[in-house]
Amino acid sequence: MATTTSIKELHECFSDTLKTKERYLVSKSDFFDDTITDMFSNFCKIYSSGDVKGDTMIGLSCGPYIYYTLPACKHFNEIIYACSDDKSIQEVKKWLKNEPDAIDWSDAIKKICELQGTGETWIESQDMLQKKVKEVLKCDVTDSNPLSPVTLPQADCLLLAHCLEHFVPDKKSYCEALANVATLLKPGGTLVMSACIEATFYMVGDFKFPILCIDEDFLEEALPKAGFVIDEVNIFHRKAYSLYSIADFKRNVVLKAHKKREM
Repeated sequence: MATTTSIKELHECFSDTLKTKERYLVSKSDFFDDTITDMFSNFCKIYSSGDVKGDTMIGLSCGPYIYYTLPACKHFNEIIYACSDDKSIQEVKKWLKNEPDAIDWSDAIKKICELQGTGETWIESQDMLQKKVKEVLKCDVTDSNPLSPVTLPQADCLLLAHCLEHFVPDKKSYCEALANVATLLKPGGTLVMSACIEATFYMVGDFKFPILCIDEDFLEEALPKAGFVIDEVNIFHRKAYSLYSIADFKRNVVLKAHKKREM
């Protein structure tokens, strides 16, 4: 596995979102059910319960995938989105402004609206999300303040969308990163998290990104050590068995936890 520094450099120097979208995130893709349907069904269920709401949600991800925050959108007054590299930040800002060359995330947004089943059109949902996103920041989960040099009030909800396992070289570093991002969340606040299980890499074009291989048992040990109480865990197995050569995850997990009020 590459060192932490080299992993950061990989994400900073190589970010081809169009290739990622073409391979994984359009409705014709063999990965569509794996990356959208099952995961967002769980996201929608968590937020529609009415238990997860508040003033601010912070969403962290490994790229410009702002639609990850859509299921939470109507339950929070504002959303702060943070990703790992400058190109991804630029792409999110272009999408928020509806610039002509912004990446079209309509496939994902339409599917999320279908799963939510609340009657809004995808255009209405997209417009609502664009209005709720107040800041787009750069994050480094290996920093004690992941949003440095910015310091924000602690949020009511923290979303980690396929995040930590992409940026650390080993399990010790993962636990440290989890403790770092926990500082962004209020005591009693909700963590919503998705992660790849038993993955070691994924491909973007011909470029191979490493992923730290973790499993459910590891997460169930790591989260309490970082001050979280796990409320629910949802596991779903991949369906695109024929494409292990471009992403070798075995399962995905979506979990909900809350931060202990006394640490």
